[in-house]
Amino acid sequence: MATSALLKRTQHSPRRTRTSTRCPNPLAANALLTQPVDVPIMRLRPTQVAVGMRAVAAKSERIGARKAIRRYVKRRPIPAVFGPGNRYYIVDHHHLSLALLRNRVETAKVRVIGDFSDLSAQQFWAAMEIQSLVYPFDETGRRVSLFALPDAITEMKADIYRDLAWSVREAGGYKKTDMPFAEFKWAEFFRDTVPAALLERDYAEAVTRAKKLARSSSAAGLPGYSGRSR
Repeated sequence: MATSALLKRTQHSPRRTRTSTRCPNPLAANALLTQPVDVPIMRLRPTQVAVGMRAVAAKSERIGARKAIRRYVKRRPIPAVFGPGNRYYIVDHHHLSLALLRNRVETAKVRVIGDFSDLSAQQFWAAMEIQSLVYPFDETGRRVSLFALPDAITEMKADIYRDLAWSVREAGGYKKTDMPFAEFKWAEFFRDTVPAALLERDYAEAVTRAKKLARSSSAAGLPGYSGRSR
């Protein structure tokens, strides 16, 4: 999910995003006005329940192969909303956050895109949902309470269909887009069209079948849809 899309949504919120220095946490104020701040990854709150563990493993391997991990982290700030309890609710880069932890990176760069810290918990989650900054569905695709979202990055669940969506995009089945939680929309499409038994028995075959489905007319309307293969 591209940060530019998130910023646009935040700026068009019914509630104006605060940008003054009247912020209860100086870290958030500095982040809103200047540069990303350092935040312990274990202090970050997810805004989704699940991730694709294959995708996390692949990203973790790529990060581990780099010599300058600190530079890599600095160039990839994690967008977050500063919320109740002086917590940073990340709205993208969940896979990256978990991959960094697997490489023993304990602190990430965070760029605050909005400050909702003066809202109650109920008001906060309502605002987040209105702006499509939260995805309250579990690893089986079922909706969960906004108050049941994981408290830490390490508590996120594994969703094999989220992995399938990632693999299909990597294989050129559809294009990366700025739409929030786009790959989850593909994951739900594949959840209805690719049997779980096939995923467990032959993942490569499942990806091949899913890629064909992604190029079919039944996928038209999904974010990043590329149309039929020639």
